[in-house]
Amino acid sequence: MRSRTDGTRPLSSAACLVALVLAVAMTVTGGGPARAAQPGRASAATVDLSRWMGELHGYLDGRPLNRIAMPGSHDSGSWSIPADPGLCTSGWSYDAAKLDPRLAASISRTQSGSLTEQLDEGARYLDLRLCHEGGQWRTFHGAPMGGLFFDDATGEAASVGRWIDEHPSEVVVISVSAAVPAGADATEPLTRLRDLFGSRVADRTELSPASPYGDFVRAGKNVVLVDASAAVHEPWAWHADDVSDRGSYPAGNPSWWDILKSFFNGSPPQQVYDQTLTLDQAALDREPGPDAGRFFVLSGIVQPDVQIPQLFLIRLLAPFFPAAVRDNYLMHLANGLNAQLVTKLRTDWRAPGPAGHMNIVSVDDLGHRPQGDLQRAVIDINTLPGRAT
Repeated sequence: MRSRTDGTRPLSSAACLVALVLAVAMTVTGGGPARAAQPGRASAATVDLSRWMGELHGYLDGRPLNRIAMPGSHDSGSWSIPADPGLCTSGWSYDAAKLDPRLAASISRTQSGSLTEQLDEGARYLDLRLCHEGGQWRTFHGAPMGGLFFDDATGEAASVGRWIDEHPSEVVVISVSAAVPAGADATEPLTRLRDLFGSRVADRTELSPASPYGDFVRAGKNVVLVDASAAVHEPWAWHADDVSDRGSYPAGNPSWWDILKSFFNGSPPQQVYDQTLTLDQAALDREPGPDAGRFFVLSGIVQPDVQIPQLFLIRLLAPFFPAAVRDNYLMHLANGLNAQLVTKLRTDWRAPGPAGHMNIVSVDDLGHRPQGDLQRAVIDINTLPGRAT
């Protein structure tokens, strides 16, 4: 058979060559629809914060849960503390708070959204503190109390339970501590939460902080209950020593000299922020050592004690200060710190050492940032080269 002389074969070969070159170029440059369609590789800038773990599962599936960078909220239930609160008589700051409950409330309220709003805004760690007062369980911080927690009509426990059920791809660590008067049952809140969450509670004999995220999801275990009060001895109650702050939690009980210096340095003082950022940087730079098998809670929070004299002055001059400062002083301080945390998360803490050690970043006033930039800055750490599985 004679070969064709109309040029069809050479043209077909050239077309194939061009297609091959284009395919290789798209692979090298990361362009084209094949790249965009990779499952579980969403951008932290556009991810749905209420379902960010599921949308980023391509980055997270094989990664230990204690090496996933996740936003967390500090004193999560304190959002409902009113301006003139009732006080928890077994709270650690009761004696001081009863001198001026309104002032105590101003430095005890750390969040501006409900627990489910915090979860919708990306929090995957809740610091839940409950007080048994008058036969009922209420959220509290220090001594000022917020709303009823287990109440059928207004309590938040049920709504958190529904959220857990409706978000099976989102693994939530809940640290529960209880303040109780003598003779009261400190195990009750953990037991009631275990009953509420049912089969979704992870068992520490089957999973650990170092177990991959995907193992939790495939097992249908998307809530970890940490017994911060060390009251419950059951396999579903994770131990308080499963969690470490690695020295990042600001120390309490400042000296009178520190308080006096702070009073004359203005409000909010940069040195309060610098204390937090210095502790955080040291914790992130440090190799975890024996903490490698624990959850790591980086405490991105301020120590407000040195600011109490400032707040006394503000309350004396109440007409000259907005309610956002006068009645929510701790969150006023937090807003100044949170902006600096965002900068750190986008610069210094993206370096291999700090980013590799990042786990839970616990903050005050979690949701009060434009477009959730703080949460997204934390979540974006998971997409850095070397962290994806």
